Order: sequence, then C-alpha cells, then structure tokens
Amino acid sequence: MKNFKNFKSVIYCPVAWVTNVAEENLEKEFQFFEKYIGVDKVYIEPYRSGELAPKDKLLMLKSFFESKGVEVAGGFTTTTTWKNIPGKEYKSQRIFDTYCYTDKDFREELKKNIEYTASILDEIILDDYYFTNCTCDDCIKAKGEKSWSEYRLALMKDVSENVIVGPAKKINPKCKVVIKYPNWMESYCETGYNPGEQKDIFDGVYTGTETRNMMDQDQNLPRYLSYSLVRWMENLAPGRNGGGWFDAYQCYPMEAYLEQAYLTAFAKARELMIFCWPLVYDHYFVPTLGFQMKKIDELMTNVGDCVGLCEYHPVNAQGEDHLADYLGLLGIPFEPTPYFPENAKAIFFTAASCADSDVMNKLENYVRSGGHAIVTSGFVKLMLGKGIENLTSIRYRDRHLTPTHYQYHSRDSWEEYKTPALKEIFFPLMEHRNNSSWMTLKGQTEEKNLPILIRDCYGKGQMITFVVPDNFTDLQYLPKEVLNSIRREFCDTLPVHVECGKNVGLFLYDNDTMIVYPYEYLNEGPQPCFIHVKGDAKKLVFFGGRFKREIEPCSVIPENKMLHTQKETVFKIETFPDVFDFIKIER
Repeated sequence: MKNFKNFKSVIYCPVAWVTNVAEENLEKEFQFFEKYIGVDKVYIEPYRSGELAPKDKLLMLKSFFESKGVEVAGGFTTTTTWKNIPGKEYKSQRIFDTYCYTDKDFREELKKNIEYTASILDEIILDDYYFTNCTCDDCIKAKGEKSWSEYRLALMKDVSENVIVGPAKKINPKCKVVIKYPNWMESYCETGYNPGEQKDIFDGVYTGTETRNMMDQDQNLPRYLSYSLVRWMENLAPGRNGGGWFDAYQCYPMEAYLEQAYLTAFAKARELMIFCWPLVYDHYFVPTLGFQMKKIDELMTNVGDCVGLCEYHPVNAQGEDHLADYLGLLGIPFEPTPYFPENAKAIFFTAASCADSDVMNKLENYVRSGGHAIVTSGFVKLMLGKGIENLTSIRYRDRHLTPTHYQYHSRDSWEEYKTPALKEIFFPLMEHRNNSSWMTLKGQTEEKNLPILIRDCYGKGQMITFVVPDNFTDLQYLPKEVLNSIRREFCDTLPVHVECGKNVGLFLYDNDTMIVYPYEYLNEGPQPCFIHVKGDAKKLVFFGGRFKREIEPCSVIPENKMLHTQKETVFKIETFPDVFDFIKIER
C-alpha cells in the first residue's frame, strides 16, 4: 500500500480500453489518477464478450504500470456471443450473453481464454458475470428433475474446478484466481453462484459494493449493502476477502457514488476497486473521491474490528431480501454471517435463515440456553408447524392491517405513549395469546391493536418477534419514537444505540469507536441525534472532520433492575447530510 494505510486504491481496466489505448496517451491518463487518487494496483482485462486483447498490448501495459510501482493483476469477464462459436445461434437468448456452461464448445472457448490470461498474469479476478441463466434445450435436459438452483450450483462448482481454476494453475502454478461476487446475494443459488463451496476452490473472494442510486437502479440494492456484503464475505472466508468493487453507473447525485466507497471502507475492505478506467477518467467524481479516501484512510487507522448485531444469513439463502440492509439504513449496525453464531449475545433471524434446514433446532437450543433472538414475522410464518409453537403463541391467519397510531413504552418506565402514523403502512397481523406472549410495541387502528414487537420468554433466554411491514422501505416512515423503540430492542446487547430521525447510519467497532453517517440523498437535512452509551462515559471525542471537538453527556439514565435495563450515558450531537463523524467514547 503505497498511497493508503488501510486499503489499496485499485482501478479496473476493461478489454476495450486495454485493446485501444494509445501508448502516447497512457502517461497522461495515468497522471490524472495518480494525482487525485494514487494508484496502488490495476486489473487489466484480456477478455470480455468475445474480444481478446493482444499479448503485446497486455505486456506493454504490464510493463508500464510496474515501472510506476503499481501492482498488476488480470481481469476476466465470462460473457460471450453465439457469433464467436458458429452453429450456436439457437443459444442466443441468454440474458447478458453469459456462457452456456452445459455446452462443451462454450466451455472449451472459456478454458482456452482463461489459459491465455494465466500465461501472462499471475492473478485473475472474475467479473461478476460468472453466473448462468441459460435455459436452452441442452440445459433443460441436463437439469432433469432437479431444480434450477440444484443443477446450477453443481454445474458451476464443476466449471470452477475444471474449466477455470484447474486449467489456470496448470498453465501457471503461481496464478491466483479470485471470484468477485455481485451485490444481489439473494439470487446467488438461482444463478449458480456457490460461495459455500467456491470459497474453497478459488484463492480468494471479492465483493460487489456498487449500490448506485436506490431510486433509479435496475436491481434491489439498498445502500447499506455496500457495508454488509463486505462483512458477510469476510465472515464467509476470513482473511481472503480481497476488497470491494463499485462503479459510477446510475450514480446521481454524486454522493450516491461516494457513499459506495465510504461504506466499503467502513467495512474494512482491503482494496477499493474503482470500475473502471475509461468510465471515470477525467471525471469530476475522481478528485472528490480521492480527497475523501485520504480522509477516511487517516481516520480508519483509529478504529478496531467491526461489530454489530449478528444476522444469520446462510449460503444459498433468500427470503425477506435485504431486510437487514433497510434496517441498517436506519442506524442498526449488523454483522452478517453465513455460519450459525452460537456464541453471539444476540442473533437476528429472517426468512433467509430458514435456508438452514436445522435452523429451528438451533434457535430453540440457543434461546433455551440464555440467548437473545430477534426473529421476523417472515421467519415465524415459515417455521409454523416446524416447532416454533414451542417458543411463542403467535399464529398467522393471512390478514393485514394498517395502524393509524402507534403505542410505545418509554425507556425507563412502564408508561405508554401514543403517536400518530405518518403514512399508511401495511403489516401482517401476527395473532398471539395475551399474557403468554406480550406486545412491547404496537400499532393501533380504532379499537384494534396489532403487534410490531412481541416478547416471549423461553428457558433462560428470550425471543423477540419483529413484525415487518409489507414494503421494507416503509420502515423509514415510522414515527421517530417507533424507530427509537425498534433500535433500542435490536441494539440491546450492543454498547451503543442512537435515537434520531430516519436514515442515519451507525457503524460500531470493538475499541469503543463508532462512525455516525447520515445518508445524503435519503436524508431530510441536519438533525439532532442522541447517542446512548451503555454504562459510564465521560465524553465523546470527535477525531475526524473539520471540527475536532469533545462533547459532554447531556443526561444519564440510571439502571432499572425492575425493567432489566442498564445504565446509559446520553450525548446529543448534530448530524449533517453526507458528513461522517468518527467518534471515540472516553470512559
């Protein structure tokens, strides 16, 4: 890392640029990036969509960058067209021109180009088109009675071993092959991405963190995903998650672009991958990005390891897609993991957790032994009839209600308060038996209550059911008091929680440091934010930003043994859109 202490700045160079860049322009383009960002590493791409870069051009670029002290690796995009392989016109329906991995001719073409790349470069990263959606007759016949997920997971494991990694290492034993996973993790198994097994086939994994503008994108990519997916990949393959990759497509305003980099860095990614050289060369995004990267790098030196509420999201899972990311946008820090975190103080279970066929037994044992579980209404629905009735009296009758008011408890008493709804939000009605299960947060409509948070005691532990609205983005329109109640419950076992309006991010680290970041174009403007620190705290020290300062407590909430609540020291800060604050708790 010649430019940064905590991550490398890297740029991807696609094959069209590799093939066409004039040697006389290379120095000028390089100096633009070197001036504003600093280049630690480049990935030069020999192949994409049937275009193969000539060897002499690859060697020229490799020599040029290495002469500048820049690391050089290879990129590879597994897209093709039927025109490359005569006689394959009938296979032209594949979305995005991904390969048909059932077809031996396609596999042979891919193998040949991988071998070519490995003969020149000692590291190859696969762009995130390494999936299959082919439903040609050959694939339908080969699939047989299996589901598409079952067939494609097995197929891509075979391709990974025998078409990609094996041939590359046979040509070049030093070659390191890395798989970059896209940001749409809910679709992995349906398209053949197989991280549970591919992590052991490839030398490393890489994370797609390009979330772009949420309101105008083609996919379902909430901004917090730029943080959470890096953490999930790090927990999938500890120490082998190479970095986060973001781009400038559909990124307006500019903060939509910058936030991708911020959250990738906050998650402690080892590389910040900028896609791509020709897309952002001479672009006004770059000077600002470089300025912010330098600032973040200096500040990240002070933080510890990432911590948050453990979210159990097994491999090959889908269900309540990205719910934790929508909650993460509202100031609840998560630490997602594909492995069951049996020693965690608290665990969040969503419908995706049900991909683990033994999840009900794990949940029951965890809570019975003293664990604190938060489960969603979607999880409960899927587990009814499978044993969750032992832990709760909740039942589901396929009814939905929309509250006109909400009723919530204060932090330090049993007293209840009401606040009107801000908009119409539909919730599934999770019926429960009074005094067997208990509502701690509820909606109201005329004379009918509906639960939002439900508490059940079981063995030595507790299970909290969170009733999720039909539209996850409606969470941000819950009244501030309701959001604060949800944050307090989700962060019960964490050292800090916040009370504020919507769309203020909280990122926690294990050395009493944190980052508070309001998402710019989602936010309403400057707003007060109350930071609740568990136990005693003397002050908050802001160790970054233009205004380094210290803040004294504004109040102390004493321990309440009757309510089973801990002592909290409360601080009031002002947050500003797109301004991140790095904060140290001084005890």
